[in-house]
Amino acid sequence: MINDNNDSDDFNYNNIKELIPTFSSEKLCEIIVCDRYLSIFKDIAVLCMQELSNRRINGDTFDFESFIDNSIKELPNLESSLIDINGIIKQAINKTNFNE
Repeated sequence: MINDNNDSDDFNYNNIKELIPTFSSEKLCEIIVCDRYLSIFKDIAVLCMQELSNRRINGDTFDFESFIDNSIKELPNLESSLIDINGIIKQAINKTNFNE
């Protein structure tokens, strides 16, 4: 699922938490955009933002704020009349036996 040079497709919170430092800045931003757009994986998005902040403190000049803002602007507006995607995704996650 969240895959950056990693062969595992299983959603495992602890595994993803450990892998966050290995993700590219763009991948971290994409995860944050997904959370802001679909309201999913908030805990992971917070960890991604923390990683981007740490990278900035350590001298990385990647403009993640603009990347996130521009990515969100490119997405279509979700209308309230559309099916509740967030609810469907959460139900699917709860029905699947994922390990944390």
